[in-house]
Amino acid sequence: MTTPPLSTSLSTDALAAALHDAANTQVARQGQRTAPAPTTTGGTPRMGSSANTRAGELRDMSVLNKILRGITGRSAELAESNYNLLRQRLQAGFSHIMAGYGVADMVKDVKLENNLSTQEKQDSAAVARLADLSARPMPANVKRGEFGVAPLDIMPYVDPKTKKFAATILEMNGSGYGNITTMEAGMLDKTMKAMGDVAHVLESEPNALFVVACSGREDPPAFGQSKKIHEKLMIANAIDTAIRQHHLEGQLAEAMTENGGASPGAPSGGARIIGLDSFDADALERNDKGEVVIENSVAKEKPGRDKDGIANLNKILAEQGDWNNPKEPAIVVGYTAQLAKAIQIGDDGAPYLNGRKVNVINNDRLILNINSLNEAQGKKLDTDQFIASNASYLPAASKGHAYAFANQYNKQPEVAAEFPQFSRPIVNEQAHSVQEIHTKVLDLLKEGKRAIIKPHGTGHGDGIRAFDMPELADPAKILAEIEESLAQVKGTYGDRGGLPYTISEYLTAARIDQPGHPLHTMKYELRIPVLADVTDPEQRLLKATHGAIIKIDGGSKLREGENGDFSKSFASVSAQVLATGLSADNFMKPLSDPETLKLLRLTEDDIAPLLKWATGYVAHTLENIDQAETILDKK
Repeated sequence: MTTPPLSTSLSTDALAAALHDAANTQVARQGQRTAPAPTTTGGTPRMGSSANTRAGELRDMSVLNKILRGITGRSAELAESNYNLLRQRLQAGFSHIMAGYGVADMVKDVKLENNLSTQEKQDSAAVARLADLSARPMPANVKRGEFGVAPLDIMPYVDPKTKKFAATILEMNGSGYGNITTMEAGMLDKTMKAMGDVAHVLESEPNALFVVACSGREDPPAFGQSKKIHEKLMIANAIDTAIRQHHLEGQLAEAMTENGGASPGAPSGGARIIGLDSFDADALERNDKGEVVIENSVAKEKPGRDKDGIANLNKILAEQGDWNNPKEPAIVVGYTAQLAKAIQIGDDGAPYLNGRKVNVINNDRLILNINSLNEAQGKKLDTDQFIASNASYLPAASKGHAYAFANQYNKQPEVAAEFPQFSRPIVNEQAHSVQEIHTKVLDLLKEGKRAIIKPHGTGHGDGIRAFDMPELADPAKILAEIEESLAQVKGTYGDRGGLPYTISEYLTAARIDQPGHPLHTMKYELRIPVLADVTDPEQRLLKATHGAIIKIDGGSKLREGENGDFSKSFASVSAQVLATGLSADNFMKPLSDPETLKLLRLTEDDIAPLLKWATGYVAHTLENIDQAETILDKK
């Protein structure tokens, strides 16, 4: 669609005022953060006149106008909302990130998730206090940039013996998770700084390539863009900020040399920013009503066509001038589904994007998906050849591995003694075929334990199914449900997700117990991010925070006569957003908000030990990450 003329874009006084304010703010921030460059002889330049200042303001206005034009599609009102949100989230990096090739198109006509109201309700003082209590040193084997954040999904339940608050881990998750902007502001800043720490790779690879991936474009039949893509732009901004700092340090070092910086010296700018979305809607077959044809949960493509548009993606990259002979670092922000197909594994085990080596991948599931797509060729990524951010990508994307590390950690006598309410053994069986899943589900039911199955390498809660004791009477129905689960996963993820499945014991989740409250009887989960605090690079820490959210399962409210002991519904915020079209804040609340704790009948005395357990668990996983490939064999 053709971008409307600027007069259309600036049809409201509010937008014009926002643009003018943006320019002035941008100028002020640039003035605050960048000292005048030395002259070629090492001297100090004269300060600019008011005329020069005004010229700079006009240049900035021109850049901001171009950005606004670029993100304006069908709705000027939506463009204004996105513009203001992006300015707030990207701050001083707004102009540089948004002016990057293809970036504006990634947010055009996308209703970005705001999350500001959730974030603002977090109790910053309580968050900082409890995070500090949970702190422990970063494991020594984890190098800089190899860990940013692992947001744990925790299922609370009432211990049947003690009748007290207890919890078990559902998923580890990783750096690619959505709704990171719900995190309390101080913790979010620390997390972004930690993810930017990968910029140290410039010490050995000055023109490094960083890839930041986002889920999306993988949900038939809509294949929609992500409403959280701006969160990945924030990660790109964090990396770019660290790159600029690295370049500034290089300039200062050059200025201190004998020739006073007269030589070409270190580069002065940040990274080249590239936004990629090569999805080709025209490649999909449609019926006479214009609907995408879905067969066996898979969207049909026209003969010889590719909905992910990988050929076009590579063409775009090849047109980036010095792509194969780079003179500067680059940050690519794109979609996991497309990047997993586009990135090739070289003979050296390194990832390559259109022939250029990828030095950093920020998205746990992308790393796993690349390996899955190359498994048939006998190829696998060698993590000595690039930085996996996070190093814990396998347990982050594989529930079976996450559970294996949790069981290993919880078996330690000191852990079991200190955290009995969190150290219940997790049933953790792996199955590599539909028949094996079926057999293991039936075996678990025969043992008197309800079963839940979870596929490998997926998101949104896709493919998760649960089975209650009475279902044992109809094995054929169980088999049909398992087959339907795998078909759904294959239709969404192709060869990037699915088998092996993890089979676990189904536990009865806690429900909100507040008669008269609209959320009464609904199931919920806790999100507990464990993050790296690299404020002091010499004393890196792991901290857990309750400055995150509870995820509410809006479809789990009990009807008359139901007791809530068993449910086939699961609380994935992203799945509910996709299903209903409602914004994410309809299905989550800020966990650290005293009102939320009161709603859940929890106190800081309940939360503080959980945070300590969480940092211990992630520390244990990182310390033993070299066992990730074999830990399932050690049961």
